[in-house]
Amino acid sequence: MDWAIRDILIKSLLGGLIIALLLSLARLRLFTEVGILITVPTISLYTFWMIGAQFGSAKMRQCVYAGIWSAFPWIAYLIVVYLLAGRMPVWKTLGAGVLVYLVLNSCVWLALRGRL
Repeated sequence: MDWAIRDILIKSLLGGLIIALLLSLARLRLFTEVGILITVPTISLYTFWMIGAQFGSAKMRQCVYAGIWSAFPWIAYLIVVYLLAGRMPVWKTLGAGVLVYLVLNSCVWLALRGRL
């Protein structure tokens, strides 16, 4: 098996295990813990490591800088979901949150595109 395919499969498996862990904690009614653990930098840790190792610290800093700015759309997403939860069906609540995230993250991308 090609290394690139194996690498993707390993990442998919790890991502699935993280989701399974979080859902298991939710079944135990540890909702606060799930909310806190969702922000653990599991994906970014590995991604920044690989970018830094393969492309150097300047490119890693570029990714981190964009990540800092993308935190604002993520916070807006969380606020929308929090405010709409219980007032609308779950799928509409999450859909509205994702829509706000996509619009704001597109604005961040457009703003950063010329800067990076």
